[in-house]
Amino acid sequence: MRQTTRSSAIATLPSHRVKACYATRQILIGVGALLFGGSVLAQSINPNQQAAGAVLNNCFTIYDDLVSGESIDPSDVPPICSTSYTPESIQSITPDQIFSMGSMATRLNGGKVTQPADYFGLNQKQHLGGGSGDIEIPRLNFWSKVDSGFGSLSNTFNQPGFKFDNHNFVFGADYRLQDNWVAGGSFAYRHNNASFNAGRGETTNDSYTGALYTAYNITDEAHVEATASYGGFNYDTRRNITVNGQSSVAKASPDGGQYAFSWGGGYDFNFQALTVAPYVRGEYMNLDIDGYSESGSLYAVRFGKQSIESLTSTIGIQTAYAISFPWGVLIPQLRGEWHHQFKDGQRQIQTGFINDPLNQTFVMTSEGPSRDYYTVGGEVSSVFAGGVSAFLAYESLQGYSNVNSNRFMLGARLEF
Repeated sequence: MRQTTRSSAIATLPSHRVKACYATRQILIGVGALLFGGSVLAQSINPNQQAAGAVLNNCFTIYDDLVSGESIDPSDVPPICSTSYTPESIQSITPDQIFSMGSMATRLNGGKVTQPADYFGLNQKQHLGGGSGDIEIPRLNFWSKVDSGFGSLSNTFNQPGFKFDNHNFVFGADYRLQDNWVAGGSFAYRHNNASFNAGRGETTNDSYTGALYTAYNITDEAHVEATASYGGFNYDTRRNITVNGQSSVAKASPDGGQYAFSWGGGYDFNFQALTVAPYVRGEYMNLDIDGYSESGSLYAVRFGKQSIESLTSTIGIQTAYAISFPWGVLIPQLRGEWHHQFKDGQRQIQTGFINDPLNQTFVMTSEGPSRDYYTVGGEVSSVFAGGVSAFLAYESLQGYSNVNSNRFMLGARLEF
């Protein structure tokens, strides 16, 4: 006699049939992945898609066997287990968009922690000379900056690509505790957006970050700096899914928190109006994203907690040339940096389909990072009499595999 409900059908199956189904499930997951990897499907389905596809097709196979054996009625088959899946459907269903969260945090900006405006020049006014006037260095400074980044992450066989843009608004103040020692704080609001290629959805996030920083001149030429920050992240994710011509959108709004530290120092070689300043910097960042579940689609997924770390070293050199005018000083600057990533690596995320009655899980694995890459940039600063300065800057990330990243920055300082 056939059962009329899914739960009663599973519950009343003989124990040997249940065990056989579960044994079959485990075998099929492994065999399914092997078959995907060893057939023509390997040309179109990557390991993450193989893992998702094995889970889905295993669910279909088990329930198809139950229907064939008249253990349950066809109407009692869960919708997610009622069809076999083509490679195209599996590509659309696989939730590999989740990797964008880590990419936006550690790779699109090369793992750099946001620095205060004029980070390496907080104590440099005494070197500007001429048109800035021979005034006493002020104690209190207020500053702000806006920076906007844009670029893309290219499609690869293992991860989807996307175009991104971000906008960062920072306000801060610092106080000169001594002639050679400055300490301050800042608050930043940042909006990030990643739009996936082929219309697969988007991930956005808003973050709010507070930071403390200090700079100390050991001599007129040698200086050290450090920052510490913490911020909260609010994400909105949308995955566009198409299966057998039917479209749906899986949505979620997870939260996260990030803390970061940076430390560094440099030495300024001054040749009259020309300054050549080599420097080194270390930066550590940890971003934790809470586990979360999607809604709005039959193929909604629950994700485990993510912990994303980055530890980078930077060796750079900056040149600046001060040109005096009656109204103040104009300072064109060039900068080049070499970065090495020590900690960021392949990330593994535990996942499972919410509507899977077998509660199977599978692991999503991201691609690894580039270990060595570069930043080049230019800046034009102006220092005016009366304690006002401003700057416009551009920088570009170079040598990072599959990443095109650019950033414009505009900022000002007001001194009292």
